[in-house]
Amino acid sequence: MLLNIKKFLKEAGITEALYPGKFLVKKCKLPGEYKSHSVVFDWRDPDKLRLEVKAGLSGKDLEPRDLKKYPVSFQTPTYVEIDLKSDKTSSEEDEDGEKGKAGGKGGSGGKQPAKKKGLEDVEVIAARFGDSAEGKIPEEGTVREIVVMGLQVAKEAFETIMGELAKQISHSVIAATELLAKAGELITRVQPPSFLKPKGDETAKYKYDREKNADIGFRPSFG
Repeated sequence: MLLNIKKFLKEAGITEALYPGKFLVKKCKLPGEYKSHSVVFDWRDPDKLRLEVKAGLSGKDLEPRDLKKYPVSFQTPTYVEIDLKSDKTSSEEDEDGEKGKAGGKGGSGGKQPAKKKGLEDVEVIAARFGDSAEGKIPEEGTVREIVVMGLQVAKEAFETIMGELAKQISHSVIAATELLAKAGELITRVQPPSFLKPKGDETAKYKYDREKNADIGFRPSFG
């Protein structure tokens, strides 16, 4: 799902500058003990923006002894992974290729020396950080994964979840159960442990059949 970054931030009420390299904490301070939480915007990786709900106001992982005092909705992971890689389209690559060929036929002739991959990666990253200093934030990103209270949400619900999440962030209250309700039971899938493999359709509903189930547990006596 493509996400308009600037529009999402505006709807979420984020007025502080957000750019690659930034670690922004949106505090959601609520009355009462162990209810306050935060939303972390982690853009330290230029290619990826991660939004994560954390217990407490620091935006950091709490020690287990402290975390267990919070509601389960803040003990289990709730996050969004947004990919911001700006891959070239095939047409752009073709165009660049044609330009390279045309340059090769020019007066200078000869092959242009190829840049080392490591150096090129550094220059790309540096360019992105340079753009951020000028306020050039990518217009779009691709939502790759959404997890709510440890449950992996299907792609069909991404748009709904992101809309609800923006609304909740703007009100400084994250209600994970409401996010799950918006996703709907048929498009929310449990993420099994790595050592288990799901069997069959995890979204299938159980249908009760009176005739087939009427005699469950009944044993005729022959006394």
